[in-house]
Amino acid sequence: MGVGLVPVIPLGFAFFLPFVAFMTGRKRGIVIAYSLIALTVTFLAGIWLFNRAYSSSEPLVYAFGNWVAPIGIVFEVDKLSATLVLTATFGFLLAGIYSAKFIRTHGLEFYYTFLLGLEAGTLGAFMTGDAFNAFVMLEVIGASAYAIVGFYRNRSEAVEGAFKYGISGAVATSLYFLALGFIYASFGTLNMADLSAKFHGVSFPVTTKLFGDPTLALAIFFALTLAMVIVKSAIFPGHYWLPSAYSGAPIPVGAILSSFVEVVGIYLLARYTYTLFHGLPFWRTLSLVFLVLGTATAFLGSIMMLVQKNVKRLIAYSTILHMGYLFMTLGVGTQLALMAIDFHIVNHAIAKTLLFFTVGAFIYRRGAVKVEDLAGVGREMPLNTFLFGLATLSLVGVPPLNVFFSKMLIFNALLQVSPLVASVVIITSAIAAWAYFGLFITLWRGEPVEGHHGHEEHEETERHEIPLFVAINLVLGILVVLFGLFAPVIIDRFFHPAAIQAMDWRGYVDAVKKLAEATFSALG
Repeated sequence: MGVGLVPVIPLGFAFFLPFVAFMTGRKRGIVIAYSLIALTVTFLAGIWLFNRAYSSSEPLVYAFGNWVAPIGIVFEVDKLSATLVLTATFGFLLAGIYSAKFIRTHGLEFYYTFLLGLEAGTLGAFMTGDAFNAFVMLEVIGASAYAIVGFYRNRSEAVEGAFKYGISGAVATSLYFLALGFIYASFGTLNMADLSAKFHGVSFPVTTKLFGDPTLALAIFFALTLAMVIVKSAIFPGHYWLPSAYSGAPIPVGAILSSFVEVVGIYLLARYTYTLFHGLPFWRTLSLVFLVLGTATAFLGSIMMLVQKNVKRLIAYSTILHMGYLFMTLGVGTQLALMAIDFHIVNHAIAKTLLFFTVGAFIYRRGAVKVEDLAGVGREMPLNTFLFGLATLSLVGVPPLNVFFSKMLIFNALLQVSPLVASVVIITSAIAAWAYFGLFITLWRGEPVEGHHGHEEHEETERHEIPLFVAINLVLGILVVLFGLFAPVIIDRFFHPAAIQAMDWRGYVDAVKKLAEATFSALG
């Protein structure tokens, strides 16, 4: 199997899903079985890719149509991107299984079509070795995400969330497209390896020389790309769309957006700053922007968690908080910082998915999203409540749970800048802990609101814990504990080598350059 086929798998299944549903009379069981097969195959492909990446001493390269860089588009996968691909395929699979019970409305075939399309775009963004192809993947993500956020199209909050997300996302990707124009005008290429080669003065086959001083083109490129990421990854002041999007989206969709989709922009910035253009002449200015906006985002997210009356909006601001941590850490520029970013993305995905899914079980039972309407539901679902508490403890950084260790890496990385900057992690975690504590008390000790008969996410409420939800949440809960207990081993075995390889720009360039030279030599 070729490396480039991994994101093609969910895309291919997504293309045929509506036809399969139509031909089989839109039978729910067939739609679910088809979709879960697609997600499972993609997960197995993610495992295969992960094993290949970690058994290779250099990045894996796949040239589409045998058109090698810089003429054609290539995928280039190193240990960093392989780690994110594996985590994403696992998360999408769990979301697909969870949705089989959670989504009770009509149009299930379109829901899974959008979910598979979202997975294809996310995996493609993590794997691409071409800056223009990254734009294409962002568009694939956007088209799928806007549609699935507005899946409950008869509800005003879903329409509002999808509209805000769609307009903001379209403007953001347009800015990135404009950024590509500036960098292409100066570098004459959009292949990432070729861009890095030119920046470092390395010759590349079938390529042109730099046009003028690339510093100005790079400055404009980073300014526009930064503006895109600020919106896409919900960094202050571009965070405004996210609470509305999460409020309107189904719970499994919120988990996917929070865990994987919102970090795509962070990943691209990390790739550009740590691998391709490491040592930028204006790095100090860029670093300051990362640190300031990341700090503002972390404080905004944690403080706004305290005043939310809608549980989905509370989780949304928790996501904003963690995006702030990642954005701050981007500004450090060291190997430790990149390792912290990678490990925190994985740990946050596990714990935040558990948080979404446990809250989803509460919502499924009560049919409500307001905190006051969920009062006392925790006593009726003790196992789910325990796992909810486990997720919150992990996310605020309580040892020995997984997020504690990635937060510790972030803290240590930020210490390289300033103890004052590093203290932001402690202060905002304490604020978030207070918000989670208040929510937990309401869920466990609160008294249900009399006369509540509404429903939010489904056709009818349940009066017991759903075995499927419990099973999925137990798996995530176990991972939260295991990734904490074995964090030192996991970091040394996987995340430290990933950070070393990701910062090796020469190895990133050589992997593509060797393939290009071999191809052009054979042709010539």
